[in-house]
Amino acid sequence: MSIQGTLLAGVNRSIRPLGVQIVRGHSTDPAISPFLPARKTVAKAERAGLSVGDYLDSYSAEPGATAATVAAMLELGALKPGVERVCEIGPGSGRYAGRVMSALQPDAYEGYETAADWIRYLRQQFPRMTLQPADGHSLRHTQTASVDLVHSHKLFGYIPFVATLGYLAEMARVVRPGGVVAFDIITEDCLDDAVTSTWLDEPERAIIYSLTPRRWTVDFMARRGLELQGNHFVPLSGGRTELLVFRRQ
Repeated sequence: MSIQGTLLAGVNRSIRPLGVQIVRGHSTDPAISPFLPARKTVAKAERAGLSVGDYLDSYSAEPGATAATVAAMLELGALKPGVERVCEIGPGSGRYAGRVMSALQPDAYEGYETAADWIRYLRQQFPRMTLQPADGHSLRHTQTASVDLVHSHKLFGYIPFVATLGYLAEMARVVRPGGVVAFDIITEDCLDDAVTSTWLDEPERAIIYSLTPRRWTVDFMARRGLELQGNHFVPLSGGRTELLVFRRQ
């Protein structure tokens, strides 16, 4: 690793408890490579003749993974058009937001995104989305019990557990009675022999991932009045994540 890379890694270790990190868009460091730069990603998608969402599916999962994830979330959450408010953590390219907006036609859609380049992209592509100031661990600009659906995808598997913990507590806070909380994490059920063998053979791939215990997560949400409705496994480069869908009682 270069001197700059070493310094950057040191800074990120010191601020990791805050749930944030400094990322250089052109870096090839495997520890931060999932945070793809917007301009290069959009350009690569255009050269491939794909939408940004389809390109990212091919890059980090498999074709159709985003559509299948959204479909599973809507079915498990019994979500139908006409909801009032949706909140998404880490909308990034908007590949999930676009499908959720189209399917549910919410009156309002909030997004919490920390990457400045993707924020600019989202403002251009999704003018109806309200991008809230993001601190990397809370939803402080969203009122308690105010949203019908709060969801996040392909985020909690990459950030430190303490940041995920903060977001889970906040998701439970902002969802209204009868509302749905949905997110995917890397659980123990995602780790079969094929996945662990891949990680052992390619440790530079696995170093970017963060695991969250499934049973602990279900219990944590249950103590906050959220009941698990079902799950769905989602392809991930080198493995898979588990989508969990909860409903507020």
